[in-house]
Amino acid sequence: MSFVERGGWWLGTILKLLSIIVLSVRTDRLSDTTYLSHHWLHYGGMLVFALAAWSPQVIDTLGSFGMVQEGMFKMSHTLAFSICAFGLFYYILAISFFFKCLGPWMREKLGTDKTLRFWEYFVSLAWQIQTLGFWVLTITPPMLEEELKIVPTWLTTSVGIFLLVVGIGSKMGAIYGTGYNTYYWYDMVTDIPNAYFVEVGIYKVIGSPTYTLGRGTSFGAALHYRSVPMLVAGVLDLLLINLFNKFVEQPSVERMYTKPSQTPAYRNTHLDI
Repeated sequence: MSFVERGGWWLGTILKLLSIIVLSVRTDRLSDTTYLSHHWLHYGGMLVFALAAWSPQVIDTLGSFGMVQEGMFKMSHTLAFSICAFGLFYYILAISFFFKCLGPWMREKLGTDKTLRFWEYFVSLAWQIQTLGFWVLTITPPMLEEELKIVPTWLTTSVGIFLLVVGIGSKMGAIYGTGYNTYYWYDMVTDIPNAYFVEVGIYKVIGSPTYTLGRGTSFGAALHYRSVPMLVAGVLDLLLINLFNKFVEQPSVERMYTKPSQTPAYRNTHLDI
């Protein structure tokens, strides 16, 4: 592979990983003609939903550049804090309930294929609700402006951008190291271990990068917006996702990967999703 081809591959990979992280949709499937020919309706619906969920944030951003009316979205602190708290707890409780109760029941009653298709919408909804919960904190009246004047804006912006890059880069590294299926918890959804799961790259440095360094996106955004409520929400999100990791994900990972005798044998099962 030539230098130009290698550079093109890396650029395409980075854009693909970035779009997956931002939209919470498997955008890599846009180039999978075989998959799209069979599941265009299912996938198209997910893509439309993700774009619709992001539209308020996009419109608000365009307003800051004068492309549409600025300040179209405003919200009181009380309502924004309530929505944010709901989003944070809904996300964690929803995925925990799925893995502990709903998922196993659906696999038994409806089959693994249907369970996985349902999961893709289920987790996308949870992700978008959580994302909107953070966003509404940016459309509230500023808080503690006078108190924060002692901290230079250039400092919070610089550190914020750095944390955003670290957070997104960590998530990219996690996807690149273990694959799309592991990032979307497909092994836990199907209860089928990933036969090619290996801890490489960033996983050699930190065990759960998306739940630690990956949360740098929340803190980076909080610093960029100089938002104390968003900083508090970031701390709460970090706490909740690591509780999920400890009590839900890690027991499943241990059962499937470190104690494989307790699970069905590793198998290359074709799922029509």
